[in-house]
Amino acid sequence: MIAMKKGLVAAIVGATVAIGLVACSSGTGAGSASSDSAKNSVKIMVFGSFSQPPFPLAQIETAAKAAVAHVNAAGGIAGKDTSVELISCDDKMSANGATACGRQAVQEKVAAVVGAFSLFGDGILPLLEAADIPYINNVAIGAMDSTSEHSFPVMTAGTPMAPILTWLKDKDCGTITLAAPESAQATQSFKAYFEPLAKNLKLTGTMVAYPGNTTDFTSVAQQIADNGSCVIYGGGAQDSAALITALNQTGKEFTQIALSTIAFPESTLTQLGAAGNGVMVFSPFSLPSTGAAATKTAVEEMKAVDAKVVIDETALNSYAGVLTFAQAAAKGDGAVTGASVTKALQTPGNVIDTGLYAATDFTKVTGFFPPVPRAAGNIFQAYIAKDGTFEPEGKPLELTAESLGF
Repeated sequence: MIAMKKGLVAAIVGATVAIGLVACSSGTGAGSASSDSAKNSVKIMVFGSFSQPPFPLAQIETAAKAAVAHVNAAGGIAGKDTSVELISCDDKMSANGATACGRQAVQEKVAAVVGAFSLFGDGILPLLEAADIPYINNVAIGAMDSTSEHSFPVMTAGTPMAPILTWLKDKDCGTITLAAPESAQATQSFKAYFEPLAKNLKLTGTMVAYPGNTTDFTSVAQQIADNGSCVIYGGGAQDSAALITALNQTGKEFTQIALSTIAFPESTLTQLGAAGNGVMVFSPFSLPSTGAAATKTAVEEMKAVDAKVVIDETALNSYAGVLTFAQAAAKGDGAVTGASVTKALQTPGNVIDTGLYAATDFTKVTGFFPPVPRAAGNIFQAYIAKDGTFEPEGKPLELTAESLGF
């Protein structure tokens, strides 16, 4: 997935962003507070693109509901006699929708907004900052996502470039090609994330951009083959699947990496069959194939809410966001409020350990990737596609600004 640092962020898959009215609602069922579990309750909001293309990520809401139910079943916020109530707000891929969600968060006096994936996060953050509400486990895409002191992202649209290029440094790539749909945003992201890293690591890289409506990837594949043997997929899942098929037809072997499981989910691997074997992703999360106990629990509880839920990084990130909030709230002084949770996350020594991503002190690891200074996830596991599943490959890679040459 490709993102830009400033301005409105457009869809990287070349689709037209659907503009619509926001739909906000109070959580019910598995995501609601239980009046019997604690004397008090506190509201949080899960926000993002849940229903409209190019990123209809309903799994984010499902994961948050499952995690809230998990927290409440365990007695709520530890030591606070407080359960959690979930409010959901779908921005429907609209800047106006994101702003409306921000207003709702302030009006409802939520203690946090969690798990967000939105191309319009910069529309909600000014409102959250003014109300001292933390933005927890948001996927950092826009400029404020990446720089606001109220933003606490584990994953971002830019940081996957760091482990990818670090890993490719010792490969015989020739020129590393980033393949992505044509857009000003994709080009700016290439310049903001790819080029500085490639320069620091003494790598040669280029971008091959193709029209968003491309269906025949033969010529695109040939451009990549002419450059070298390493390709990074920065488009949507269907684009990447078609490009893999075209690359196989060149008769050349490639080292292939996708920017995330959002852009390249396991469902695409299933579609590709043997042709998908060997594609890699780098993630700060423990994917189901790791067998991590926390991930196993999260997946089981998400499926209890919706048996057909898509399990990907956005789902794990959202589930982890609720747990991150609960742990930070437990470390806060006095009542659970946006201000107390923000302060807890900004306090050195407060370590968050959800089991879904590496134990993190948000004040220490933030800044390891200077182009996205709020990024907290600096430990990445390599995963390689085998028979439709991304499986762990080697030991986790821990990155620092120094190791990246900054």
